[in-house]
Amino acid sequence: MTSMKLISQGISYEVSRRDEGLYEVVSGEVFLGFVERAGQVYVALSGSRYDRAVETGQALSLSAAAAMLEAVPAVRVTEELLAAA
Repeated sequence: MTSMKLISQGISYEVSRRDEGLYEVVSGEVFLGFVERAGQVYVALSGSRYDRAVETGQALSLSAAAAMLEAVPAVRVTEELLAAA
């Protein structure tokens, strides 16, 4: 899995590529959700499971979409959650 660090609005995010056009977003030890690329836009998806995630918003950049997830209640990353990924 490819990983990168993004900074948006003064907050640092760890973004890992899960699949083609699909990213997982973590801030510190808190799992924020997913960002999916859909054509020219990035769709922020809130939730700990991709198949149940809910759209939070759309942005023109990956970092802006990641920042949209910060305002949504998040899930603490556990070893169990990382093993399931």
